[in-house]
Amino acid sequence: MHHIAFVEDDLATAQLLEEYLNRYAREKNEDLQTTRYSTAEAFLQEYSQRFALVLMDIRLGNGMNGMEAARKLRLLDESVPLIFITSLAQYAVGSYEVGALDFLLKPFSYYQLAMKMDKAMRVIAREEDIRLPVATESGLRILSSREITYLEVSDHDLLIHTEKEVLRTRDSLSRKEKELAGRSFIRVNICYLVNMHYVSEISGSMLVLTTGEQLAISRSRRKDVFSALAKYLGGTL
Repeated sequence: MHHIAFVEDDLATAQLLEEYLNRYAREKNEDLQTTRYSTAEAFLQEYSQRFALVLMDIRLGNGMNGMEAARKLRLLDESVPLIFITSLAQYAVGSYEVGALDFLLKPFSYYQLAMKMDKAMRVIAREEDIRLPVATESGLRILSSREITYLEVSDHDLLIHTEKEVLRTRDSLSRKEKELAGRSFIRVNICYLVNMHYVSEISGSMLVLTTGEQLAISRSRRKDVFSALAKYLGGTL
């Protein structure tokens, strides 16, 4: 189940939005649960990271507006996908400042909403955590895919790097790549499979991670790596 919060003070728009989201859930066979907030203050006070997506009206009638609320939201949650709802396109100009995924222009049709939801659901699926069994010398470990910074081939073993430790297992990189397909992982050369969440920059032919580690990008994969990172940052992978 995916929990969706939407912040909308106009009752008619809120009802239409809920109707469209319910229709989307039926047509796409998605299990969606929606929670509506009429003020940004109430939303922020009750915010929980159980929400998989936030839809936010920019022009809220009373109190804090949507852009201010989005800035405060990013202090609570840096990564939850955010779609702005607005009656004027120019109000969405600042949406990139708070890492918004997209914006929906009023008045909107069901099909316009569905297109934005398709994009959001791809992001949600990409970020969804999966549990990976890892057989080590000391026993079986269950790792969260979010913990993994990158995977590395070492002789006939596989090294699984996290921010805290490195696990050695008898496994193949190709097998793990299949298990992690559709997530935020990209093969950068024959030896490395990298979690794009931990990429901080590309310096020449090196991929720099937030941990400070640098991994070589093979010439043959350079174009694919750039394309995958662009899609990841743009939220369309």
